[in-house]
Amino acid sequence: MSRRNKAVVIRFTEDEWRSLNDKVRKAKMPREKFCRAVLLGAKINAPPDADYVSLIFEVRRVGSNLNQMVKKLNVLGIVHAPELERNQNEIHEVCDMLCNTFRRVVK
Repeated sequence: MSRRNKAVVIRFTEDEWRSLNDKVRKAKMPREKFCRAVLLGAKINAPPDADYVSLIFEVRRVGSNLNQMVKKLNVLGIVHAPELERNQNEIHEVCDMLCNTFRRVVK
C-alpha cells in the first residue's frame, strides 16, 4: 500500500500550467515530486548541463596531472618545497574557482 494516500486537486490557468511544466522540465523531475518538494520548502535547482560536468572533470584531471608532475620534480630536486606548495595551492584554487563558478551558473 502506498504511503501517500492523501490527494489534493489544484486547478491552474493555461499560463500557470505552462509555467509549472517549464519548471518541472528544467528540474528534470516528475511533476508530483517537484510539487511536493516546492510545497515542503525545498529550493529546486536545474541540474547542470553535461558540458559543465565534463569541464569540471577535465580541469580536475589536468590539475591532478600537474600535481603529479610537480611532485616528481620535487623528488628529483628540480623544484624546491615552497614552490611545490605554492603550485599545489594554485591548482586547488583553480579547481575551487571553477566549482564556485559552476554553482553560480547552475542556480
